[in-house]
Amino acid sequence: MSSQQVTFLVLSTDATIRQSLDRLFPREGWRLQTLETPGDLVDALGDSTAAVLIDEFLEPAYLSLIRRCRRAVPGLDATVVGGPKSESVRRGERADGVDHYIERPLEAAPLRASLDHRLALVGVKAGVGLVGRSPALEELLESLLLVAPTEVPILIQGESGTGKDLVARAVHQLSRRRDQPFEAINCGSLAEGVLESELFGHERGAFTGAVSRRAGMFERANAGTIFLDEVGEMSANMQVRLLRVLETGEVLRVGGAAGLTVDVRVVAATNRNLGELVRAGTFRQDLYYRLKGVTLYLPPLRERRDDIPVLVQHFIRLANRANRKSVRGIEADALQRLQEYSWPGNIRELRNLVETLVVLTPEPRIARALVDAHIGDAGQSPPGPFLPVPVGRSREDTEREVMYGLILALHRDVREILRHLREEPAGTAGGWNDMREVPASEDGAHLSLSTMERVAIKEALNRAGGNRRKAAQALGISERTLYRKIREFGLS
Repeated sequence: MSSQQVTFLVLSTDATIRQSLDRLFPREGWRLQTLETPGDLVDALGDSTAAVLIDEFLEPAYLSLIRRCRRAVPGLDATVVGGPKSESVRRGERADGVDHYIERPLEAAPLRASLDHRLALVGVKAGVGLVGRSPALEELLESLLLVAPTEVPILIQGESGTGKDLVARAVHQLSRRRDQPFEAINCGSLAEGVLESELFGHERGAFTGAVSRRAGMFERANAGTIFLDEVGEMSANMQVRLLRVLETGEVLRVGGAAGLTVDVRVVAATNRNLGELVRAGTFRQDLYYRLKGVTLYLPPLRERRDDIPVLVQHFIRLANRANRKSVRGIEADALQRLQEYSWPGNIRELRNLVETLVVLTPEPRIARALVDAHIGDAGQSPPGPFLPVPVGRSREDTEREVMYGLILALHRDVREILRHLREEPAGTAGGWNDMREVPASEDGAHLSLSTMERVAIKEALNRAGGNRRKAAQALGISERTLYRKIREFGLS
């Protein structure tokens, strides 16, 4: 669970429900508030509200009340206590917003067990920021509750952008190691030498620039959890070194002679099929079996389309807060367009798109025309510049705002690169050293738009190996605009 408390609002005067809650609370990470009228429930909603329980006896029109609550808190979990209903009726009510239904007559022990389990599921979501109501997400959460408290290694498999890092954090927070360190690294984003030093540490003088001894992630995560993202991208040499740590429980620093004993739970993730890599001979079979004690599968967003409305509302709230906007929502036809899209970039793509739409919209609600401008036909992203959208601004202002929206997303990656540069010894980061001059703040608020543009363009050019056409596509702008920006910032 997160260190910040979340709230459970209960609309009921039933004695059995109250007694069960008295046995479940106080509860770590939770605050309980009991209420007696629907109006009180709505008034009590806030950013910390994670779940509500509504007694049908106090509010027969509970479906309407749930919809009203979700307009204020999109990711809210809703439990209803009511009379017997057929399975078909309950399926229909789930589609209308009921996450969990408890049927009367009530018995104290089963009721308490049901509420305890539901709060555990919701606590996982609230603790790490997982949002959604789809059966696929519920199945994942059920699996997490079973395997996370154990010591079994976990392999998370899912496409890029599905939230593998959030699931890894959930594993840590549900384990007995929750109060110990959590370290995370993307194995595919670093050169072999840098990755080796990051994971295992190095001794002074181990290589040029190693001016002092440095503990690696395995040392820093001792007694805790280490998350190895994109583990399938590891070189053969790094696979051997990782396997040695998993088999012996010892880490050998680069340039060191004596092993250091560590007690670390490893959670690995990949967007590739490691079994196929084993058969192809590019991934070690023994390492594969060491990592895959239990495999958790994260479905792509196209298999969680029912979650898109609540995700969109959630991301609108976050974007409003980050950009000082007051967008109230999205038009129905615009939301339908988002649900029809294939989302190759999954939740990360959706979040970045919603933030861009919030920044660009001049209206209180996001319109279909603005969505169409940023999503191509047949589920494909537009290959060239964005379509013109009448927003009451000049072409230059609109283009600049489009760039700004894209840079908001790229800037998060840039901050991570700058953090890595500050931690690395001089000379180990290669061609990135000239970016040390870029000022960075915790939230990016002190970076000027021109600085953000320059950093983003330089980053895109580096990733594209200097290929300007590919860099322009990555930025979502025309080559003509990119050439103009290159001249403007003196990057040629």
